[in-house]
Amino acid sequence: MSDHAIILRGAGLRATPQRLALLHALGKARGPQTAEELHAKADADLVTIYRNLQSLVKAGIVHEVRFKDTAVRFELSHGHHHHIVCTSCGLIEELEGCRNSPLEHQALHASSRFSRINDHALEFFGICRSCA
Repeated sequence: MSDHAIILRGAGLRATPQRLALLHALGKARGPQTAEELHAKADADLVTIYRNLQSLVKAGIVHEVRFKDTAVRFELSHGHHHHIVCTSCGLIEELEGCRNSPLEHQALHASSRFSRINDHALEFFGICRSCA
């Protein structure tokens, strides 16, 4: 049994060929992928891709990522991290780890209406070395 099949079954999902293909494509990807990009890599129609992605997100196996271009991207859930995106070519680099506790504390302290922060997303945008 493959690692992906074990992950799916552990989350209570069947290890269908489409789900296995999606997880394989996400595992090999260099950064978050749109459903259309995954459609080109996995042998399934686009509706099936979207349906399976939503199941994987709900199970916590896959995470949604949204940048300024409004396209929803997906990546395997593997710990909290952030991204830096090239605004010229679209290159996406993962920034491992997160040291935002002081920032979360400041945001909560500055807010007059919130008592707790459950999650956050922080993305950086710039120009990569190849485009500079």
